[in-house]
Amino acid sequence: GAAIQCFVCDSSDNPSCADLGSNTTIMPEECTLDKMKSLDTWLFDLNKFSYFDNGANKFPLMNCQKVVAKDPETRKVVTARFCQLDTGDSDACEILRTKLRIPKIEDRDQRQQRRKNQGNGGHGQDAADSEEPSAEEAFFCDICKTDRCNGAAAITLALGSILAMIVLQLGC
Repeated sequence: GAAIQCFVCDSSDNPSCADLGSNTTIMPEECTLDKMKSLDTWLFDLNKFSYFDNGANKFPLMNCQKVVAKDPETRKVVTARFCQLDTGDSDACEILRTKLRIPKIEDRDQRQQRRKNQGNGGHGQDAADSEEPSAEEAFFCDICKTDRCNGAAAITLALGSILAMIVLQLGC
């Protein structure tokens, strides 16, 4: 069968990647191993999985991925959309979260609750009130397995389909 189609862009070199609705020139691309290997961004490099080519499968199963993360060097929030090898049981988003040293939401909530319970005496409030999101707050990662699923249009389409089905059910 044909390869999955994903949006492939990075907002650090194409700001429209953050909001695909703002630019219709970013089109989904067929995800192949060669396409994946050609991507060159800090986020993708951090998140790519090794593919051990034994010659048996030139067309491994691919997924789409969307990541929003804070670049540790520039401190800017970057949105990247790309192709990713299907990692089977491994969660590529959790692996990326670990590499970026971003705690899981449950761990963060527990830490915040402990801080509240201890009372910080007004220390550290400036950081919480700043405009800039922390790496934890900025982080978003999603892996999906259908054409165009890492773009805004796919989410809108899915929601529209669900609403249409509800209307049909109610109308009959």
